[in-house]
This record gives sequence, structure tokens and C-alpha cells, in this order.
Amino acid sequence: MKKFLDRTFGPAELAILEEALDQWSSQCGLRRQSMESELAASVFINLFREGSDTVPALLEAASRHKALNDLARAAAESMR
Repeated sequence: MKKFLDRTFGPAELAILEEALDQWSSQCGLRRQSMESELAASVFINLFREGSDTVPALLEAASRHKALNDLARAAAESMR
């Protein structure tokens, strides 16, 4: 648990998180400044801390994450 909480984020790590979140938000049709994207950012940070520390790894982990799937589904339904 200590390693999880002690993970630091420098410019390189933040760039990875930003790119992954931008790609995911775009795929879901979410605005970057939306409440859903803000919630997703929190999840992405946790996924990064858990070891998904590349853009492809984050996107793969996001595809398996229930809450992110629920957010994506809700966004898709609201666009209909």
C-alpha cells in the first residue's frame, strides 16, 4: 500500500495521464471539462498508481474498469 500512495507524478507521468484521458474522453464523446471526465481522471490516476503507466496500458485497464465503462455507456446514451 505504501508504494501505491508514494507514487509521484512528474511532467512525463502527467503527460501520459493526460494523453490517455484525452484519448478515452474522445472515444467516449466526452468533453474534457465535463464532470464525467473529471471522475475518469481520478480513476486514471489510481490505475497509473496500480502499475498501468503507459498510454496503452491505461487504455487497456480503462476498458476493463466497471465505473469507466458505466460512464462511457451513459455518455453514449445521452448523445442519442
